[in-house]
Amino acid sequence: MGQNCLHLKKFFTAALLGAGLFIFTGYTGSAQERSIPVKRAGMLPGRWTAWSKKPALAWQDAFVTGNGSIGAMHLGAPGKERIICVHEELFLRAWGRNKIAVADIAGLLPQVRRMAENDSLTEAARFATDAARRQLEAMGAPQAWPVSPHPAFDLNIQTTTFGTAGDYRRQLNMETGESMIRWRDDKGEVEQAVFSSRANDVNVLRIRGLGARKLSVSLSLDETPGRTGQIDGVDISKAFRSINSEATDDGWIRYHAQYTNDPGGYEGVARVTSVGGRRTRSGSRIRIEDATEILVVLRITPLQYGNTSQAVQVKNELNNLSLHYEQLLRPHAALHGEMFRRVVLDLGAAGQWAGTPTEEMLTHADKKGVTSLFLEQLHAMGRYLLISSCGKYPPPLQGIWGGGWRPAWNGGFVFDSNVNLAIAAMSTGDLQECAASYFGYVERLLPAWRLNAKNYLGCRGFLVPHYSDPERGFLNHFGTDFPWMYWPSGAGWNLMPFYEHGMLLGDTAFLRTKVLPLYGEMAQFYEDYLVKMKDGYYHIIPGISPENNVGHQSSNLAKDCTIDIAVAREVFEHLLVLGKMFGAAKQDMDRWRHYHDQMLPYRVNADGALAEWAPAGYPDNYAHRHNSHLYPVFPGTEFLQPGANPALLQAARVALDRRFKYDTESAHGLIHISLMAARLQDADKVMENLNRFARRKYVYSGLVTSHNPDHAIYNLDAVLSLPRLLSEMLVFSQRQRIRLLPACPAGLPEGRLSGIRIHGGHKLTVSWAKGTLKQAILLPGKNDVCTITYGRLSKKIKLVAGRRILLDQQLNIRPL
Repeated sequence: MGQNCLHLKKFFTAALLGAGLFIFTGYTGSAQERSIPVKRAGMLPGRWTAWSKKPALAWQDAFVTGNGSIGAMHLGAPGKERIICVHEELFLRAWGRNKIAVADIAGLLPQVRRMAENDSLTEAARFATDAARRQLEAMGAPQAWPVSPHPAFDLNIQTTTFGTAGDYRRQLNMETGESMIRWRDDKGEVEQAVFSSRANDVNVLRIRGLGARKLSVSLSLDETPGRTGQIDGVDISKAFRSINSEATDDGWIRYHAQYTNDPGGYEGVARVTSVGGRRTRSGSRIRIEDATEILVVLRITPLQYGNTSQAVQVKNELNNLSLHYEQLLRPHAALHGEMFRRVVLDLGAAGQWAGTPTEEMLTHADKKGVTSLFLEQLHAMGRYLLISSCGKYPPPLQGIWGGGWRPAWNGGFVFDSNVNLAIAAMSTGDLQECAASYFGYVERLLPAWRLNAKNYLGCRGFLVPHYSDPERGFLNHFGTDFPWMYWPSGAGWNLMPFYEHGMLLGDTAFLRTKVLPLYGEMAQFYEDYLVKMKDGYYHIIPGISPENNVGHQSSNLAKDCTIDIAVAREVFEHLLVLGKMFGAAKQDMDRWRHYHDQMLPYRVNADGALAEWAPAGYPDNYAHRHNSHLYPVFPGTEFLQPGANPALLQAARVALDRRFKYDTESAHGLIHISLMAARLQDADKVMENLNRFARRKYVYSGLVTSHNPDHAIYNLDAVLSLPRLLSEMLVFSQRQRIRLLPACPAGLPEGRLSGIRIHGGHKLTVSWAKGTLKQAILLPGKNDVCTITYGRLSKKIKLVAGRRILLDQQLNIRPL
């Protein structure tokens, strides 16, 4: 397990012990410990429990569990269930993980610039990328997509059935992280329950017969089906040097795999115990007859060297875990549930959870648009999935899950909106653990980002790849169409969450020790890369506006992209803010101010819209799913700051209008443009896109989203970013400024959002009805002064740390 996960586990165990809660993390066998009561819902219906009356026959419909690193997908027909076991660190690699694959073409930049200035953009891109690709091929790194995540294996469960199975139900308790299946046949009821333990880093499965029902079950670890064909030129049928699955007479199942193109591998070790019954072994399968209950505790271990094994150590650790499911569940549920409950969206649908299966909820949404239950369940699921898929890494396109071997876009960590959207709700959603996952991930990649900047551009600072190996961060994903080595805004875009997090939590130590140095290096990049022209402004040549082309050009390469200008200006603006907070040297402040003030101005085109590129000869293409030129609205705030140019804010509104009419099919694109609409206080556009999202079958019955309508391409970025959109509709905060209900549609169901993080280290609970404010409760995290705005009302108030303030619909302070 990653060091971040271990640190967080220790932190929360200590915190819970300090609060007087008992944490059981090992088994000693005492009667006192075995008698500890456990409060849990089981298969009882209730809020935060989504359920279905139909089996998940396709893996995309499975309910999922995860602890950030290890996870499971629970699916199958009665008697033939399987659990697809996954681990965030498992990747098919096109070459060995230790290879340094970075071309050195910095010397070509002057010629690329000359070609770009002459509008030979495609030719410039081809010239540079061909040279870089030749070098990488000589290094043995020819593929543009270097890695692809894959499932570890299936835990296959074959249960002897009697007659026709019926009374089927499967469910996911988002508060405990527990997936369950129950069905009945002629001999009685069978129940399966699985969770991915945050406390013990294992998948835990319990199978039990209810009443007098006895179990006859076969268990095995087998390769997940479908490993055929190619992905990005790599023959995945030859991806493994060896795969071995075995069972032992004393109740262990083991799976060991060694990669072909990489020295690493992984193994799974499962302890199988039962209450009653007889156990036999047949090949790689364990069979248990006439048991009342079966418990499987399974760990997946990535191996740096696939010809080694850690099975002996893992067996010793698993032997120290309890033999009782409830005692294994307790510490996990405490850790997971505390995180899940920090922020709650209540739209009055609590009573509907128990009576409405997910398929029925989604059918209603398809016909009616958003409903209270749809938004409550998707908001809760977004939080659940973020908590469950942030471990050593933040969530890639599929999170930590997936039941196929050829995921779209290699299931990657894509940095030009997908990762950004996936983590968008981590800080406002009060999930510091998920923020730590993202920050640790980025910090491990910084050495590679520095090498990218040096080798490709001859610059100090950072150059982020569009897509890379999550452990290495080297830029080798590019081609003539997408010359990503000339994407200067990528690094600043992906460092911005550090700044936002520090400001939201009011964490001056984090801002001083982490954020300020990172932004200092980012400024060095721009000092090296910016070009001052005869007009007196700093230009950015070349650059990229993801993933759009200029006019007839067949490449993304361009001059003076609006997002490049916006991110560069933001870096210097943030440095000026941080420098003032922490007393930066005058020469640094003067230098940062100089670059900030001399950046090329934005252009407003003939339509009155903010142009995607500054050069007047570049036509805008409104029929495109990316809206990166609106970065100063979201995730940036430049156009929303006090004193910002109102003409630019209006131009952003016009640009949004034009892009909104395009009506992208991508689910995350709908959420992305809605986040911009919320910042521009356009509640109608937000509501229309929410209805588009609800009506187009983007949501599988397991409540994970797809990229395209009609359940095409399993992707999490839409559901992960939905909680941020809902919070942005209801509150927008900046330093010492809070705007209530900036984009709350009249059609949004009456409700309450509690616990949301706002700038300054404060928390807010807001309630509304028919698009108007009912009340807001502010919990200050420190002494502060804040101006609160609602509609045309505005009030400046003093905040005292820990002293709650209730504001009514007129912003009058009321007693609590």
